[in-house]
Amino acid sequence: MAVFRIAWMTIVMVMRTRVALFFTFLFPCIFLFVYAGIFAHGDPHAIAYMFGQVLTLNILGAGFFGLGLQAVMQRERGTLRRYRLAPVGSLTIVASNLLANYLIQVPVFLLLVVFAMGVFHMPLKLTLLPLLWFLMTVGIFSFAGFGLTLASVSNTMQEVQVYNNLAWFALVFLSGITIPLPVLPHWIQTVAKFLPATYLVSAFQAVMAQTDPFSAHLPEMVVLVVSGFAGLFIAWKLFRWEKEERIPTSGKVWALALLIPVVLMGFWMILFADPEPSWNKSYAMMNLMPPGSGGSTSAEKNIVLMDFEGTSAATDISKSWKAPLEDANPLVEISLISPGANGTQHALRVHGRPPGSGQNHAPEGASGNLVIPATLNNCNGIEFWIRSDGSRDFRFSLMEEDAKQVTTPEVTFRPLSKWESVRIPSPLLGQANASAPQPKHLILFITPLGTSGEFSLDIDEIKTY
Repeated sequence: MAVFRIAWMTIVMVMRTRVALFFTFLFPCIFLFVYAGIFAHGDPHAIAYMFGQVLTLNILGAGFFGLGLQAVMQRERGTLRRYRLAPVGSLTIVASNLLANYLIQVPVFLLLVVFAMGVFHMPLKLTLLPLLWFLMTVGIFSFAGFGLTLASVSNTMQEVQVYNNLAWFALVFLSGITIPLPVLPHWIQTVAKFLPATYLVSAFQAVMAQTDPFSAHLPEMVVLVVSGFAGLFIAWKLFRWEKEERIPTSGKVWALALLIPVVLMGFWMILFADPEPSWNKSYAMMNLMPPGSGGSTSAEKNIVLMDFEGTSAATDISKSWKAPLEDANPLVEISLISPGANGTQHALRVHGRPPGSGQNHAPEGASGNLVIPATLNNCNGIEFWIRSDGSRDFRFSLMEEDAKQVTTPEVTFRPLSKWESVRIPSPLLGQANASAPQPKHLILFITPLGTSGEFSLDIDEIKTY
């Protein structure tokens, strides 16, 4: 009962402080308006993707600048001296601070959900609320452990502010909270796999964008829970009642044990469970209409034309894709590979062989037939995922089936070894025949540029945008 009483007293003190009320309830809403209004441009489905970033940002702030800073402030102001004379131990104080922090964050979470859905029309199935609440609970518990650990190894308010800011900026800018991970350099994505905030924000995004189940992110959640227990244990063991008590350097080094499960998880992710396809898929789907969310505008604009899935995929590509011939032998081989982009099962591979002897021209490319539904309106072009080895440029262009020359802008791009998204704008898709709507038949041309020699290009999930 002492834990609940002390937690309640802490909550009452927070409610009596205007500054604390501002940073607890209004400041997260400001972040929501910045992400939703500026970064997402008011797009409800982009807001759904970024909502996980807002929640993670709020959880980090509560752990480091709320709970952690409050713990040092209580010691500095001598508040803990009152409890030292009472029949409570250090574990009671740590547990009550954790409980108070959690009970304060629950209404903040609900407030953000209400604002996101009511003001910005964020699509959210009510069945996902328990999963989001569970992820929020795990995140609060974990980063409370990190915040209390930093508080336990800090001797002064100035020292804990330095530690908090270093941890805060590292997590905010390198874990996908500020800028989505798929658009960051590869070396930052590698670093992000060692940061605990990455596990939380990517899980939020996967739930909101892909409606992933909890089981898809169980290893990451286990690491966050283990880290939370480790942080609370360290905070309990290094707990100090008086500000005159100083922690030795050995105690600070011993607190680094908190990083062991996080580092091990980072290596495990790199070697056995690459999370990048999930990051890319969530990022790619943030502008798509989630199943059952209602509405039709996004669904009409984003139609998958080819995804290379299903039992008849090999037969379909042999009918839809063509390769040039030389002496009745194909210069380009077209086949299916596995896995595809963003966790899909298959993708298309276009592999070119060297031209015949004595020829010095670049190898030919390939072309695929695309059928655009007659009911499709207000589209800007097509979009797809590609990758190669970064050794040459490729030219992508669209042409009507009966036309004699390309009538849309050509896009030249050098794909790297990781999946990237490419868009080809086409005014053809924006032209609708209201009197007699007919499907549009387009041809996508892929042409390798540069010197002759072998080339290989993978392409997946061709859709309109």
